[in-house]
Amino acid sequence: MADKVYAVVDLETTGTQRHAGNKIIQFGCAIIENGTITENISLSINPERTIPREILALTGLKPSELASAPTFDEVAPTLRELLADKIFIAHNVNFDLPFLNEAFVEVGLDPIDPIAIDTVELAQIMLPQAASYRLKDLSTFLNINHEHPHQADSDAIATAKIFIILLNQLKQLPQEVLRQLVQLSQYLTRQTGQIFEQILDQCHTAPLPPYLQQIGQFTIRRVISEQATPDQRQNQDYPITDDDKRQQFDQIIKPRTAQFKMMDFIQQHAHDSEQTNLVIEAPTGVGKSLGYLFPLSYELTKPQPHSRLVITTSTTVLQAQLYRQAVPLLAHLRHQSLSAALLKSASHYLDLDRFAAYLQHGAKNRGTAINEMRILVWLTQTQTGDLDELQITNYDTEFFQSINHLPTLVPSSRYYEVDYWHQVVQAAQTADIVITNNAYLAQHLADFSHEQDILVVDEAQHFAEDLTNSSHGYFSVMQLHNRLNQIDDILRSLADNNDAEPLLDKLQPVILTSQLFLSQAQALTQQLNDQVILLAGENFIREPVYLEVADFQNNLTMLNRALNELIDNLDNYLNATETLESGVGRQEMRPTSAQKITELIFQNNKLEKNLDYLLTGFDHLQNNEFRQYGFYLSLDDDGINYRFNWLAKSHDKLRQALNQQFKTQIYTGASLAIGHDFDYFLEQLGFTETDVQTLRLDSPFQYEEKAELLLPQETYSPSENGADYDNWLASTILPVLQQTDVQTLILFNSLASIRNVYQRLQHVLGFKREIMAQGITGSNDKIAKRFRLSKNAVLLGSQSFWEGIDFPGEQLSLLIITRIPFESPKNPTTHYRNSLLKARNKAPFPTDTLPKAILKLKQGFGRLIRTETDRGIVLMMDERVINSSYATKVQRAFPPKLPKIILPNQQLGRHISDFFEE
Repeated sequence: MADKVYAVVDLETTGTQRHAGNKIIQFGCAIIENGTITENISLSINPERTIPREILALTGLKPSELASAPTFDEVAPTLRELLADKIFIAHNVNFDLPFLNEAFVEVGLDPIDPIAIDTVELAQIMLPQAASYRLKDLSTFLNINHEHPHQADSDAIATAKIFIILLNQLKQLPQEVLRQLVQLSQYLTRQTGQIFEQILDQCHTAPLPPYLQQIGQFTIRRVISEQATPDQRQNQDYPITDDDKRQQFDQIIKPRTAQFKMMDFIQQHAHDSEQTNLVIEAPTGVGKSLGYLFPLSYELTKPQPHSRLVITTSTTVLQAQLYRQAVPLLAHLRHQSLSAALLKSASHYLDLDRFAAYLQHGAKNRGTAINEMRILVWLTQTQTGDLDELQITNYDTEFFQSINHLPTLVPSSRYYEVDYWHQVVQAAQTADIVITNNAYLAQHLADFSHEQDILVVDEAQHFAEDLTNSSHGYFSVMQLHNRLNQIDDILRSLADNNDAEPLLDKLQPVILTSQLFLSQAQALTQQLNDQVILLAGENFIREPVYLEVADFQNNLTMLNRALNELIDNLDNYLNATETLESGVGRQEMRPTSAQKITELIFQNNKLEKNLDYLLTGFDHLQNNEFRQYGFYLSLDDDGINYRFNWLAKSHDKLRQALNQQFKTQIYTGASLAIGHDFDYFLEQLGFTETDVQTLRLDSPFQYEEKAELLLPQETYSPSENGADYDNWLASTILPVLQQTDVQTLILFNSLASIRNVYQRLQHVLGFKREIMAQGITGSNDKIAKRFRLSKNAVLLGSQSFWEGIDFPGEQLSLLIITRIPFESPKNPTTHYRNSLLKARNKAPFPTDTLPKAILKLKQGFGRLIRTETDRGIVLMMDERVINSSYATKVQRAFPPKLPKIILPNQQLGRHISDFFEE
């Protein structure tokens, strides 16, 4: 391949289905010789058929141009001759090459059979941290100028440039990594794997660069320690005046009056003899993160007593933002280094031992091979081993569940010293700043040291609910039943193969014993299921069944007995198969048998998790504090079987433990107060006014000049039939999107509504604008990143898109809110909160449901204006904002000076368009 010429091809067609009469309308080709693009060919082709309007809109081609272009049979001989002796490259080669070959055959020419390489797969392997592998997004990621996406000539040139970059990166890989990639490359599309073989053949043995090290079979990046040295930790005086702060910031960041006020409030509290907690509402634009980090950093650099800071957030996304952006900025401003650690659960990290085992014995197909190859490349890049860096859509697959880290460390492992989770735990033990999330904090509070005595809760509006939810657990009889059946199939296969596998023959007694315990476990699982169904009192449930303590006690003995017998039996089974797992040399087995043992280990690991859930449930049922928990049944994933759930009715005990651990607690967020009132937030956390000092900062944005709240005159009640309301939404939103061309975020209160509205929007607008939808077009992370790269996209989101995402400037101009975000009363957390309120003779709606929705609505509005130069419109579709008994209260979710305009529905699109043209 080294002396060959590459032809990078892209086709534009009337449709993607080759056998449905679709034709080529444009051919683009870039020729690569010696690593350089030497020629570019572009041909428009008359398809001799009607071209769908969405294709014309997508490509920008004009029917008149195509009508005067040559037909394919006129250019086919020339194209075939051009491609015949070259290596064929395309971005999704299994589309372009078959489509082109079928066109050749239709005009009487033989198909070509070139060496064919797919740049999508190459990019997935060589750029493991890219957010998207679409041609347009890769071009942006690699800073390639791609002027005309979806035009064949521009696409071919962009693909050629990407290929050259990938080829150069491939040449930089160490020889051992290339050797491992070649072993897996046989599973890649067509001859894509030959590229790896070619580079390996040309590779010369060379020492590893200083930033890499060889540990066992892996070539991994060395971790650079950022621990501060003693001479860097000089204490300095906090800049008291605003002028002092401006001088210290010295044009690094723009001075903000509200931010300075927040800093001073925290610094004064640090020297206050009365150690009360702080609650600070810091609207978007204040600079909240630096607002607390800067003053607290002076507490961290004091010689005595030595304090360390723990920051907890509601999401791992915000954790990463603080770690990668806010902490480095703080070090820059302070002119000294403060060590920081990002702390989240072990399952987020790669386990090198488990990955090594999967490489050797795991199931192999195209998908797993690409993932294995991209991780081998990623190991030369990552310093964290955090699997989130790979931006995979679904981490719950068997592959990722087989290689992620278990919550235990094995000092005897050859990888122990470089184990990523080990490094995370070590760093957190000594770091000045630990950034974690609410779930981890609640579940690992006892692991924090006495020096970690300052707590900042960022986006604190979630903290109370997250504390409660951290107590949630369940066991699923269906999941356990399915797991046992899968294990049974594996054991039967191993038992049947003993004749052909001498090693297995020696272990037949162990296999038979394991099968015996497994058979008993299957019977006991059915017994447990019978007890759970008795609790429900009916054979089918549509929504959660809450178990009253008095009624529950009658069945408690039988439920505990069923649980106890099953737990004992599963323990016996796992002990028996432990001998099977450790007593087999998989290297000496046939691949199929070795893979079965690997599958058994994977399923047993999953079974251990099932067993942990059973043990936790059993412990809660035995606990003397049983009445502090609520128990309920819910439908399992199959919509038929039940889950047995438990949830703490309150988080009082956890709050007490937090008070003992952290002498200083600061709660901050953009949506903590309703108007000027913090009462709801304080009540959620069990605080009284005497427990805290509060500060509410004003927004720096001039909303009366920058934004509008727009409402349709003709509305449809959200309380009506859900499907009818969704139809009304789609019918009202469609004309708005057709008359505007700005980035648009549409917020929903349910995924079902998203599905209904998405279908309508995609059908009508999909050819003109990219429509993204949560739960449909990719993971939340990928959708958000693609949206940031777009110019006039529409994003339909729920839940996590109401907050915690940042789309500044033209990344978001139009925000459509479909409903006031009232929480479903079927939510178990809501149910128990409401029960406690009723027990105290308080009405849940005004006390809890309404204020919670107002704060979430406030958070949703905060997605729109992110910087002082942003402009935008909020289109509120819910009539209850103006026509309800609580409308005045709901309107407190919006800035007081925000203009409110009600217009006839048919004028909404024109008004929005005019607003952005001003």
